[in-house]
Amino acid sequence: MRFRSFVMIVCLAALSLFGSCTTRYQDLLRDRDSQIRELNGRVAALQGEKADLERQLVSERATPKSTEPAQPENAAFRSSELQKELGNDATVSYHNGKMAIGVEDSVTFDSGSDKLKDSASKILNKIVTVLKRDFGSCKIYVEGHTDSDPIQKTKDKYLDNRELSAKRANAVARYLISQGVPEAQIVIVGYGQFDPRDPRVKERNRRVEIVPVRQ
Repeated sequence: MRFRSFVMIVCLAALSLFGSCTTRYQDLLRDRDSQIRELNGRVAALQGEKADLERQLVSERATPKSTEPAQPENAAFRSSELQKELGNDATVSYHNGKMAIGVEDSVTFDSGSDKLKDSASKILNKIVTVLKRDFGSCKIYVEGHTDSDPIQKTKDKYLDNRELSAKRANAVARYLISQGVPEAQIVIVGYGQFDPRDPRVKERNRRVEIVPVRQ
């Protein structure tokens, strides 16, 4: 009798354990099904977002874009206002999406020289005022440019047009610094003849451009 009772107790315990395992297994299945439904919902949402992005990309590609670089809306960048302020000795323009204040070499230098004319101070002082007022947080690129004619009169002084353009840019930069533009803001670039403004009118290519760039 004792043995039968023992066997019965073991069987009941086994049945109870089996029932508990079955319940746990069913709970795991329900959790798995719930996670699958949630993941399916996320996949569907991501597919919808992907389709929206693809439609947007197709629309942007189909829309003609202006070849002119966008000009900033900030009043400090409005070329017409700055042009009026600086007058005829400088040219305010946009090139490669950046504003440039150009001063032709006839205003600032004698032919073949990197020494500033006395008369250059008038326009450079106006530019200093603009730089200190509107572009205090910018890097100031002072870029020298020449035409494509080889150096003749002063070839013993300058190796080539690039060297002449760099020294002219440096002369303008030194003047700006002397008038209070922080030296750490200024970068000097010598392009020589390799960035012409107008290939048909070489006089327009001999210039120094001052380009403020937001950091």
